[in-house]
Amino acid sequence: MARRFAVGQISHETNSFSPIKTDLSCFTEGGYYLGEEVIEKLQGTRTPIGGFIDFAKKTGNEVVPTVAASASPSGIVTKEAYETLKTQLIDGIKKAGKVDGVLLALHGAMVADGTPDAEGDILRSVREVVGEKVPVVSTLDFHANVTDAMVNYSDGLFGYNTYPHIDGWERAVEAFEFSLRLLDKDINPVSYVVRPPLAPGVVPFRTGSGPCKALMEQAFEYEKEPGVINVSVYGGFVYSDIEEAGLSFLATTDGDEEKAREIAQSLAQMAWDMRDELKTEMLSPSQAVKYAIEAKRRPIVLADVADNVGGGASGDGTEILRCLIEQNAQDAVVITIPDKEGVEEGFRVGVGGKFDFPIGGKFDDKHGLPVRVRGAVRLLSDGWFVHRGPMSTGLRSCIGKTAVIQSGGVEIIVNERRVQPVDVEVPRSVGIDPSYRKIVVIKSAVHYRASYEPIAAEIIEVDGPGLSSPNLSRFTFSHIRRPIFPIDREVSWDLVK
Repeated sequence: MARRFAVGQISHETNSFSPIKTDLSCFTEGGYYLGEEVIEKLQGTRTPIGGFIDFAKKTGNEVVPTVAASASPSGIVTKEAYETLKTQLIDGIKKAGKVDGVLLALHGAMVADGTPDAEGDILRSVREVVGEKVPVVSTLDFHANVTDAMVNYSDGLFGYNTYPHIDGWERAVEAFEFSLRLLDKDINPVSYVVRPPLAPGVVPFRTGSGPCKALMEQAFEYEKEPGVINVSVYGGFVYSDIEEAGLSFLATTDGDEEKAREIAQSLAQMAWDMRDELKTEMLSPSQAVKYAIEAKRRPIVLADVADNVGGGASGDGTEILRCLIEQNAQDAVVITIPDKEGVEEGFRVGVGGKFDFPIGGKFDDKHGLPVRVRGAVRLLSDGWFVHRGPMSTGLRSCIGKTAVIQSGGVEIIVNERRVQPVDVEVPRSVGIDPSYRKIVVIKSAVHYRASYEPIAAEIIEVDGPGLSSPNLSRFTFSHIRRPIFPIDREVSWDLVK
């Protein structure tokens, strides 16, 4: 029996400390599609919306596209942008007529002006339109700050199991299958969420090793038990600075609320017991560059985790670049520094032309001062590439007009748009294969690992300045619940069972 599902996406990870306001132009740059354009652009991609579309075709069901919009992490979403996107989603669902269900791809850490729990508000608005009997199901990013409203106004939430996030397509298929079972009355889902007082930065949350690997493995074991439908571990996003920011554990069972509660509480207790493992030790930019220069193996990847666009930072931090130039590093590449003025200067002088211009440090004063780069323009590009790594495979993206600057032994990829350059296809699209460089600087916290770990001899996480720094003492929190680890020194927690 074929069913009709309205599908939509409004996705943003909000860093409340970023001065970069997220307006509609940010979503246009990140990917903003309406109606049939959603299917045209996203079918066949390894994205949640791609998963919905592909699974519908495979199973003979129908998807009715509404809006699919995402923007690079940045500051608070403007009221105009939020209301416009939410209205397009709700109007699209209304225009779809009778639907059997609603499938959404939300992030879970979006903060809009006047609406701190944006996803909870979206789910509430959708529920008001379709009523209580129509399934409303959503995928969520691993870094979702799961609120009570998100749980209460949805029938099921399916968080990514991986960080780097390489399973968005699979979670969408799981959410779709869950919706069909719900419509067939095969299940009677109940969910329970637990939020322990834990809110570290994102760096310790990679799921391939360490404490999060152990948490995920335990969640998978619970999912094997009879009557357990889904168990999600959410690392949260502390930089959103809302009351519920931080780790959460959500269990969904078939009619057994007590079991759901026990599972969520058990995982929360496990995380609490491992809290000291959720700390990050890093080298300073100067130390990291010195280490990379002296290393015998190659490439050494220096991860500028505090200047991660994927965490809402500006991406134009300069401290590692400054150290590379000062220490006369050779065979090094910086991926990337967004600087429209620098790109314009590169296009002005042309390929082979002399370049003498201050780069980076222009979005704000929190990521280092501009560095004057002297060298030559090696290549100019329109910035388009296709993701071929494990994340968003097949998706065509653009980093904006791009100039590759050669300054001594350092190549700098200067581009127009703030992006997290997680795929090795970014440097390869401008003729640079990072596999053969001695030093590779990447502006990312964890996502880059999916594409760069296979080629890296060693990865060093660098403690530079920036708005995605895991050193949370650098931030003044206003809304997150307190006390909470590791922001506060003295935190106790007794699980109420």
